Amino acid sequence: MNNHNTMKTRLLAALSILLALAWGGCVKDKSFEGEAYTLRLNFRPSANGEALQLGKEYINPLGEDYTVSTFKFYISHISLLQDQPQPVAEDLNGVYLVDASNEASKTVTVTLNGTSFNKLAFQVGIDSILNVSGAQTGALDPLNGMFWTWNSGYIMAKLEGTSSLSNSPGQAMTYHIGGFSGNEKTQRQVILSLPQQQSWTLERTNVTEVVIDVDIDQWFSAVHPLSIGAKPETMMPGPLAVQYADNYARMFRMETILRR
Repeated sequence: MNNHNTMKTRLLAALSILLALAWGGCVKDKSFEGEAYTLRLNFRPSANGEALQLGKEYINPLGEDYTVSTFKFYISHISLLQDQPQPVAEDLNGVYLVDASNEASKTVTVTLNGTSFNKLAFQVGIDSILNVSGAQTGALDPLNGMFWTWNSGYIMAKLEGTSSLSNSPGQAMTYHIGGFSGNEKTQRQVILSLPQQQSWTLERTNVTEVVIDVDIDQWFSAVHPLSIGAKPETMMPGPLAVQYADNYARMFRMETILRR
């Protein structure tokens, strides 16, 4: 009887070990469901079909000369789409400031769940909740020059420079575009299709990099023709800021997508 009990105990122990190993294998496989995949967005500001050079003179589509000294914009709500408008993966909390004078800021890296997609979406600007939460840190730090202390809100996009057509002091061209609610809302969603309408799958072993051209010429004429000579500056929410927002939503074009 004792030998029988001993053998039974050993069989139960062996069975327990096998079950534990099998369960452990299941847990290990399951853990891959939440593994992060890397997506890198490479924003490349341009003007007149070439890489933007600060201080260089360009001609906008309205025939006006201008130079750029500052060009910045916020990117948020990065998401991936597959035919339907609902995201298949998204970066809900990230806010990124792209600054033409800061090379590192032009590359935005996010981690997402592995998925297939054929469209990339993001918001230019930041949500109203962040706008009414006061000055913050990181990309939203007021030291970045994108916060209106007088208006308790953020500038969604900023373009500064000069133009011989400007009647402002020093021939300045100054556009600080903000406004986050109601008819003054200047956040804009951008949806870009992959080249040749292809579909793409994120991979664990590679970084997916998307190169995005940001054409400043569209700032002046993509939807509304906004002459520098007639409107050399705007620095407050309102109908004019909304028109510039309509224009800058059209600045973005996906050039290529590749694996690194």
